[in-house]
Amino acid sequence: MSEVGISPATRTVLLGLQRTRTVLEVASQHITTGLRVKSSIDGTTAFFDAQGLTNRAADLLTIKNSISDAASVIGAAVDTIDSMITLIDETKVTINAAKGQANSDAVATTITGNVVADASAIVKDTVGAVSGDSFEITYNGTTTAVSISNSTTFANVATAISNISGLDASLSDGNALIITASDGQDIYITNKVNDLATDLNLHTSTAGALASNDERRAAEAEFDLVRTEINALAGQSTLLGQNLLGTSPDTLTVDLSDISTSSLSVTGTTTNARTLNISAVDENDSFVTDGGITAAVAELDTAKTKLQETRTGLTSNLAVVEARLAFNEELLKTVEEGAALLTQADIDDEKATKLALETRHDLGINALGFSFTNGTALTQLLKLG
Repeated sequence: MSEVGISPATRTVLLGLQRTRTVLEVASQHITTGLRVKSSIDGTTAFFDAQGLTNRAADLLTIKNSISDAASVIGAAVDTIDSMITLIDETKVTINAAKGQANSDAVATTITGNVVADASAIVKDTVGAVSGDSFEITYNGTTTAVSISNSTTFANVATAISNISGLDASLSDGNALIITASDGQDIYITNKVNDLATDLNLHTSTAGALASNDERRAAEAEFDLVRTEINALAGQSTLLGQNLLGTSPDTLTVDLSDISTSSLSVTGTTTNARTLNISAVDENDSFVTDGGITAAVAELDTAKTKLQETRTGLTSNLAVVEARLAFNEELLKTVEEGAALLTQADIDDEKATKLALETRHDLGINALGFSFTNGTALTQLLKLG
């Protein structure tokens, strides 16, 4: 079979078409994959630089997620404290409204001692006590000692008790010594020297009931609820397994950088009714007096101040964490964009290049058609697609 002769000009056109097809294939791959550099073969420096940036981006993403979690944990603690402060403010309004409300229906507290046949009899000669024996009476926050001498009578003991403001001691021949607190407050009696109180059969009594009213009782219940709710809120402040306010608070440690040892440690604060010094109502002699309510409000004010101090520390740490989070997010974005610029193709530019190459290819094919007798068949073979 005879060979087909190709002129130098035609050979040049064919080689040009071959190069154009090669470049077209590359442009098509760039458009299809979106990448200009897929391996070190496509560009050693760009490939490995992009790989380094991609690895850095992965590290930054881990740090960013850790910082984001820390911000959430601290934010949960701050939100919990805000709820506690709101609860305290609302409770103060309720219990302050109970001030000035009239009390009624007190049940007297009474203590009944031994029956005394003769009120004028000497105590030590009757019950076997000795001079200097004594007992203490605690009432309305005041403790008073009652003692006997060689000449002290049962009537003298009753008089000494009656001299205590708010208490009354009644005694007559053939009857028991009776101590009464008409306001219903508790009366505590303890032996001081030897067993005089026991000898007289005098004992502590909490059987009375303080006078009150619906408003004061509601305020008392509200105050008790604060203690329960603060404890509950602190226990529920757990997020992502971390609690900065619980009974045994965690210490939150968060790394702030992927290339240094920079970190932040946030130490939790035990936060409950006890650590905030909010006493049970009974420890304040309840809300039957305006003074008791005032004392309770003072406790709430102190607790609020402590909560605000804790909140200030947490928000300072939260500000640091949020600033680092914003920085790492921007740095991550920059690193990802840098990796993309090194490897990703400009699709619009690649499409324009492909269109220009296709046009050049078609023009080259048309030129070949004039060089051969059967040019139409040849150009059909060389056309793209």
